[in-house]
Amino acid sequence: MSSPSTLYIRTDSCIQRLHPFTKLSYILLTGVAVYVGPPGWMFDLLLLSINLTMLGIAGVAKEGLQLIIRIMLPLLLFMIPIHGFLHPDNYTVLFNLSGIHFYLEGLVVSLTTLLQLTVVLLTSLLFVLTTHPADLISAVSQTGKSPSLAYILGSPFLLLADMRERVNTIQAAQRARGLNTDGNFIRRFYSLAPLVMPLVVGAIIETEQRSIALEVRGFKSGNPKTFFRRIDDSKPQRFARWMMFAMAFFLTMYRLVW
Repeated sequence: MSSPSTLYIRTDSCIQRLHPFTKLSYILLTGVAVYVGPPGWMFDLLLLSINLTMLGIAGVAKEGLQLIIRIMLPLLLFMIPIHGFLHPDNYTVLFNLSGIHFYLEGLVVSLTTLLQLTVVLLTSLLFVLTTHPADLISAVSQTGKSPSLAYILGSPFLLLADMRERVNTIQAAQRARGLNTDGNFIRRFYSLAPLVMPLVVGAIIETEQRSIALEVRGFKSGNPKTFFRRIDDSKPQRFARWMMFAMAFFLTMYRLVW
């Protein structure tokens, strides 16, 4: 079940029950591995299959795939033509389009880049879809870190869903006033201003309201705080986090040295 104010989906899976820091450590390891790990698309495909499996175990595969398609499809439509026609290392011609050559090297570069981005984004979506922002904020606060740090880390996950809902509300309101947001690219471009301005102004107002609410509740008070959410941690998870940090470090050093 998804939360109306966040992208979090409650499934009560084993991945969802992991400590937020464990999942963040996995994001770090995956991000390092995909860019400094063994070269070649086979390793990237292995990481992709692992992430897809974890999405399935977490019970959020459908939602994760829908989001990744929406994000990656525009990039695919732009990157493949740009690299296929204009990449500086292009040499092998695949086909000729009205006197303009499309090259194999550019296609390989674009597909490799898209594959790496997909791996990293799937890992990030796994965290976002299985971690409630309040759990992340509580986990940071319980370590004794600054409340400001906890809020900085957790607030973007709250704002993403709020921004999405606000966009839908503004679009519905502008359509009710006669604004046409459909049609060709030019018409959509001219309809951006009536949509963007209320969105930006609303975001600024909401930021001020959040700041006032936090100050009223003693957000920066130095007194000891109690926690409504208690995030359980365990020695195996702490050991796993150290192992992931170590693997990320050694992969980075291996690439720098060799």
